[in-house]
Amino acid sequence: MKYKVQIVLAICLLWTMSLISAKPDPNALVGKIGDREYNYKKFNDGFKSYLQYHGKGKVLTKQDSIKLNNQYWEELIGMYVYDQAIKAGKIKVTDAELEAEIKKNIPAEIKQIKDFQTNGKFDKAKYEQALKDHPDFKREVMNYSRDLYSYNKLIKTIKNEVKANPDSVKNAWLKENDYASAKIIHFDYNKLTSVNATDDEVRAFYEAHKDEFKRENGRSYLLARFPGNLSKAENAEQKAQENKILSTALYNRAKEVGLQKAAEEMNIPLEESTYFNSQDQIIPHIGRAPDLVSFAFNNPVGSIPDIFYAPTGDILVLELKSEIPEYYIDFEIKKQEMIIRANRAKRMYTMENYVQNFMQSETPETYLEAAIRDSIAVIEAEKVIADNEIKPLGKIPSLNTAILNTPEGSFTPLIENEKHWYLALVTKRQYPDLTLWEKDKKKIIADAEAKLQEDHLNQWYLEQRQKVQIIDNRKDFYELQMQLKL
Repeated sequence: MKYKVQIVLAICLLWTMSLISAKPDPNALVGKIGDREYNYKKFNDGFKSYLQYHGKGKVLTKQDSIKLNNQYWEELIGMYVYDQAIKAGKIKVTDAELEAEIKKNIPAEIKQIKDFQTNGKFDKAKYEQALKDHPDFKREVMNYSRDLYSYNKLIKTIKNEVKANPDSVKNAWLKENDYASAKIIHFDYNKLTSVNATDDEVRAFYEAHKDEFKRENGRSYLLARFPGNLSKAENAEQKAQENKILSTALYNRAKEVGLQKAAEEMNIPLEESTYFNSQDQIIPHIGRAPDLVSFAFNNPVGSIPDIFYAPTGDILVLELKSEIPEYYIDFEIKKQEMIIRANRAKRMYTMENYVQNFMQSETPETYLEAAIRDSIAVIEAEKVIADNEIKPLGKIPSLNTAILNTPEGSFTPLIENEKHWYLALVTKRQYPDLTLWEKDKKKIIADAEAKLQEDHLNQWYLEQRQKVQIIDNRKDFYELQMQLKL
């Protein structure tokens, strides 16, 4: 997006717009940009002019009007950003500059004045004579041009803060024009979806990685659970009330004799939570319970917290059962993670063995045919340069380097990256032509500098915009989103 502010010099016409949702109070606040307030009348009058200016010679759709409303608002913000930069002394504009400007870039409205025309055409000599003979007129034209000239000078000043380095541009051009095309065989273990770890292998994987799940300073709860998900049960409301009464009775008795004994007296089964530590927010089989975690680490074993209403709807009566210096997260809690990781490890191992056999049994002449036979993916890559991303593989610098170092018509060595393997047949090799560089270098450097400066301006604008306090109430006065018809 370019943030050059467009100066709108159009006559305000009455227009009933489909965007206006009602007839609001003219003094109602539509928005505020820094210290500039826009009530409904001020904003709407300006917006009508903006619509008229941009709608000349065409019929605006509702979507066009929504887009222009957002564009108009962004330009008001842009004007404020630029004005603040000018006010802060980012640039200075002298009368001599403005006088030169109104002679060089004559406003279009001035050219339409008949006193400055000869035979129906603008006569620059008459205009310049009027500037000499009428100082007040010259001052008016200078003031008229001041904002646009100031904005243009500011933009130019900001852009000129950066310059392209010709050597850097040349290096970038050389890299861009040093490329190859290739057919890449991708040995992807993720495709081996039929290869899965057995239960014993999953358990063994957990044991092999058990140290990952070692934790210090654990706590556990003894608890009685009163189910809360009773919506499908008969007499659900009655059972919920019974559970509430029973849990309260258990809680009160547990406070007297402890939860274990109270549960035995009332014939209520108990269960024990797994261990958790002070950094946990979720207690397995209980759910998210930061208050219970905090209680466990601020009270002695045997303490009974308030009745807990779990996220699942269950009612829990608990007693802090035990503390332990260290513990391991239980296998059952980590089981699904272990299945995923064990499957991945087994698929990697299987693919690695396949690749080794492939390289021993196949030759460059049969690589592609064998890959297709075994349903191994073959990807067509166009214009591979030193550091670009190869879709859909992503960034693999070692693969790019191998492709660029391999002659056209040959295969790269086998490349391994994060347990993915690649073989690439280079189908085309293009080297930079320095005669083209010498022929076009001025334009190439100029284009690179233009982009560098535009990016710098945009970055500067975004940084300044972030500093502006903005209140945007337009949605209360205008429809700013198109309704999707399903």
